[in-house]
Amino acid sequence: MKRTLILGAGFGGLAVATELRRLLNDEHDIVLIDRREHFLAGLRKLWAIFGLGTLEEGQRRRETLTERGIPFLRRDVREIEPARRRVVTDEETFDGDYLVVALGAESRPDLVPGLAEHAHDLYDRDAIPVLAETLTRFDGGRIAIVIAGGPYKCPPAPYECAMLLDEHLRDRGLRERTEITVSTFQPILLPNAGKEGSAWLGDQLSSRGIGFHTGRKVERLEEGRVVFADAEPLQGDVLIGVPPHRPPAVVRESGLTGDGNWIAVDPATLRTAHERVFAIGDVTQIKLANGLPLPKAGLFAELEGTHVAAAIAADCGVGAPPADFEGRGYCFIEMGKSAATRVDGNFFARPEPEIRVQGVSEAYAAEKRRFETERLERWFGG
Repeated sequence: MKRTLILGAGFGGLAVATELRRLLNDEHDIVLIDRREHFLAGLRKLWAIFGLGTLEEGQRRRETLTERGIPFLRRDVREIEPARRRVVTDEETFDGDYLVVALGAESRPDLVPGLAEHAHDLYDRDAIPVLAETLTRFDGGRIAIVIAGGPYKCPPAPYECAMLLDEHLRDRGLRERTEITVSTFQPILLPNAGKEGSAWLGDQLSSRGIGFHTGRKVERLEEGRVVFADAEPLQGDVLIGVPPHRPPAVVRESGLTGDGNWIAVDPATLRTAHERVFAIGDVTQIKLANGLPLPKAGLFAELEGTHVAAAIAADCGVGAPPADFEGRGYCFIEMGKSAATRVDGNFFARPEPEIRVQGVSEAYAAEKRRFETERLERWFGG
């Protein structure tokens, strides 16, 4: 019996494990490892901030996967030996015929001086209840959302936060005495959406009275203000930070990242430089034709996971090898609690990714809700 080791039980790891079990039944040994007890889709953090749902409603215990034929082990990965497809955890060592690294990316506020001390980390699950409580007590003033470095997960999330915040304050009668500003180090608001997509997003922000600045490199955060390297400081009674993200230390120490921060893979196959070792999702960096990376988003991790599962199954003699991974995907951008748009992209297109922004509608907001529901049911059951 052959064995696949899957490191990380997020969108990517869950997709690999679920699809492998479907394709190979019990003929193949699957070992799914993650150090965290619960799965939680990142999109739910914004809902929790603004009272549109709780974190607990979207949580699922990963141990229940075992009941669905996918053995899950809650372990801390201490060492990865890609050449041997060996994984050392805090309790035991595993060897596999195939290895899939899907350990994601971690928020690193420590890389920006003062961010951890003076801002609410939009990507830290434990910081979400504190931010929600802060906004409940907020009675007007200045709120600054600061994209302090990159790459970071789910590129539209800070802008979704700004627009949800705008609606939240209007509902409370506080918008007229509140200034909302978004600042990013990037040259345009949303590079993955291109110039046209970024211009569209800028219009959406402006129509709501939300200020924004691009190309502002953060030097440090202090109490109540953001200090930039080449611009006047941005004041804020509430500072919401978007830190740069990096892979877990064990990934860097494995040698899989080479001289860079991320695991390089073949865009068509998701294979690394090591035989029968794949990497998917946020832990990777896939360069596009225009030099930008493929967005770090749950959907791409899921699609990559499904592709890798098909490749492993084919190598085990079940089914045909999958066609090259296409780099097509979509994401929803919430414009308020009951309105959203969908952005479709062919990211491997040349010479530039082909991006299309759909119209804003309640239907897309409902579709985003279904996006989470369908995956929770698929992976964890009803």
